[in-house]
Amino acid sequence: MGAMRFREAVRAGMVVIMAAACGAAPKPGVVGEGGSARSEARANHSAAPLTPVDILIFAPHPDDEVIGCAGIIQRAVAAGKSVRVSFATLGDGFAHAAAILLHKEEAALGPADYLSLARVRQQETIDAARVLGVSPANIVFLGYPDGALDRVAATTDNTPVTSLTTGRSSTYGIVVPDYHTRAHGRAAPYTRAAVLADVVEVLQQSRPSAVYVTSAKDTHADHMAMHDLVKDAIAAIGYSGALSTFVVHSGPPWEWPWPQGSTPQLPFQQHTSGGTTYPVGAPWPPSVRVPLTSGEVAVKLRALGTYHSQWVLPHGHDLLASFIKSEEIFWTDR
Repeated sequence: MGAMRFREAVRAGMVVIMAAACGAAPKPGVVGEGGSARSEARANHSAAPLTPVDILIFAPHPDDEVIGCAGIIQRAVAAGKSVRVSFATLGDGFAHAAAILLHKEEAALGPADYLSLARVRQQETIDAARVLGVSPANIVFLGYPDGALDRVAATTDNTPVTSLTTGRSSTYGIVVPDYHTRAHGRAAPYTRAAVLADVVEVLQQSRPSAVYVTSAKDTHADHMAMHDLVKDAIAAIGYSGALSTFVVHSGPPWEWPWPQGSTPQLPFQQHTSGGTTYPVGAPWPPSVRVPLTSGEVAVKLRALGTYHSQWVLPHGHDLLASFIKSEEIFWTDR
């Protein structure tokens, strides 16, 4: 989409969104060990706007981008196209992962432990991007709360949501600062207006020809919220490019993806169990099936392997490996 169209869209609706978001932003807090968000903001407030890219992927959590789009990313990079991935959260709300990482009982976990998990998952994300050929400069961390993105998206006033795990109520980054701090010099509150404004800005500045995001049929609440936010951002700026969605969660993890386990020679399959057909509510066959080469499958597996904090979870290996198929599948959403 051309710059003129984006400017017209911004004049139509962006000002209202940004005023609501930025007007309520709180003072920044700690973003990492030994550093303050205030000094981080001063250092990064002059950060240049995001450069345009060909493909923009919105992922609710670290690893969703590899699960759904590793093949798409590789193919784009090989063709000389640019790819950006924007992560809504740092994956800082997964109690079981934090407990295993820190060798603690879940009941003994505190905010600092969840921030340690966030640090690890943010670094894993950067490592996965390198495996797929994506520059760290094209990774955007919005820094909203894992396990509560749906609550943030549902806010109707300027009262921020407080994360039940980290105790935070504003965006942050640890290995890399969050997008809002880099772009505006301060963190954004955990409100719908703020997260929608950030998604709009990333979309507006990226000017992609194709957008990928988790499906409205995905049964994880954060994934559904990510989808709805992207759809609202698209409507706000009049984006007319391609929009494709993918399903990560659909019912119990042993029901999707199917077949279970790493089956790189087989496609994804719909199946029925206990009277329910999986993936739930998603039309079958999917709108788009993208065959992967054996080399692309191998790189996808390597990228998934960088997410060690998820790979070592009970059944984590089996779940992640089950996305290793001979294809990636998408549903068009326009």
